[in-house]
Amino acid sequence: MTAQNTPVTPAASASDAPHAESASVIIFGASGDLTARKLLPALFDLWSDGYLADNAPIIGVARREKSDESFRAEMYEAINGHVRAGAVSHEHWSQFASRLFYRQLDIASGDGYPDFKKQVEAIEDQQGVSHRRVVYMATSPDLFLPAIEHLGLCGMIPGRDSSHQLRVVFEKPFGRDLTSAQELSGNLRRLLREEQIYRIDHYLGKETVQNILLFRFGNSIFEPLLNRNQVDHVQITVSESQGLERGRGGYYDNSGAMRDVLQNHVLQLLCLIAMEPPALFNARDLHDEKLKVLKALAPGNKGDVSKWVIPGQYSAGVVDGQAAVSYLSEERIPADSRTETFVAMKVLVDNWRWAGVPFYLRTGKRLPSRVSEIAIQFKQPPLNLFSTVECEGDMCALVGARPNKLVFRIQPSESIKLSFSTKRPGMQYQIHPVTMDFNYKETFTQALPEAYERLLLDVLRGDSTLFMRSDELEAAWHFVTPILDYWDQNKTIPEPYRSGSWGPRAADDLLLNDDRSWRSPTV
Repeated sequence: MTAQNTPVTPAASASDAPHAESASVIIFGASGDLTARKLLPALFDLWSDGYLADNAPIIGVARREKSDESFRAEMYEAINGHVRAGAVSHEHWSQFASRLFYRQLDIASGDGYPDFKKQVEAIEDQQGVSHRRVVYMATSPDLFLPAIEHLGLCGMIPGRDSSHQLRVVFEKPFGRDLTSAQELSGNLRRLLREEQIYRIDHYLGKETVQNILLFRFGNSIFEPLLNRNQVDHVQITVSESQGLERGRGGYYDNSGAMRDVLQNHVLQLLCLIAMEPPALFNARDLHDEKLKVLKALAPGNKGDVSKWVIPGQYSAGVVDGQAAVSYLSEERIPADSRTETFVAMKVLVDNWRWAGVPFYLRTGKRLPSRVSEIAIQFKQPPLNLFSTVECEGDMCALVGARPNKLVFRIQPSESIKLSFSTKRPGMQYQIHPVTMDFNYKETFTQALPEAYERLLLDVLRGDSTLFMRSDELEAAWHFVTPILDYWDQNKTIPEPYRSGSWGPRAADDLLLNDDRSWRSPTV
């Protein structure tokens, strides 16, 4: 069963009509992978769709010596074939590249900033853009504070009463634990106002993630079902089939699955599915409701951390038909590393709506497939009135109704699925499971915008709805930091799991102990 058989093109509305934003976009760390793979393609698509003005300069900043021409050539090679239109013609690229510039700067040192300011202002005067800037910190976190301090000292941060605008985007990780996150936020608040700070989590820019809010609060038939009376449990999975490609070993071993994915992506997904309806659909009220969820998080089982959190580390195996080495054999990984590449946990949201409903969370690398989804399993009817015979091989058994499930597939193949039971055709009352499936690509003809595209446009517009507020960030770290401290103090060794499997045995036992099992995301 499909939600709609005929593909549709959404009708344009006043809010959908492109408004070309005119602002300088300054990317610190422009020689890195993020700029080439995500930021430049997103900016190119925004410009192609009419959301970025023709004169808005994009200024790449990094330590390497490079000319404007060489930077433009590098970016063309990087993004060609990786934008929504596919291949980019030289004519189309030349129109975009005319506003692409590169400036060499030692970001950590303050010596070059006064001259850098003059160069930026000269470009802005040349392009006819002034008073509006977006600074994107696509750098390692240790450069966040020095860069902002130097921008302030050279006069590039406007005062509160100034008509000039500055917005600064920070990539994760934003801190390593609660203390470091609080310290970083405190130091940045000496230089920037909270409304100038945009802590980006690209998951919140994905179309299906945003649709969770509309699905829940725009459909009266579903929102009343999401509570302790109707829901048996919730599973959130964010899995990757990749290991440590592109030489990320040094970064990842200092981070791990908890800091890299669960503390941000997974907890944000939990917030969106568990939060109360906001009074108004605006940034402040949405952040307030998500904060309440984070403050209500509680361990899923009594006892120490090991009773409800399972760390794992991948060993050698096979993924997508290809041999995969163990984590300890990856480049730049110490032979005795205790870094977790997988985390599963059982948590509770200790409030009126969700009291007693377990939320099972898992994320990991070298799992069978790349998939992100939220699966809500509803409680069974109080009486099992219907059944059917199901056979596997020569073995047949009488089975009852399967639980109803509501699944938000975030990636790949973005979709929303609802499974329920119907009568199988025939003279008997035999039950048969079916699925109503809303698939974006089958329903809408237009391509989905990339997450960074949506989020960069929100920054240009000054909309912080899909970004993390400082108190949200600290609440997430407040929940996660004791787990990290427990592992560190007890020198916890993650349980090995074979590459290509769904994680360690202990993660399965976490649910088996509750007479439940992990859902297979391929179903």
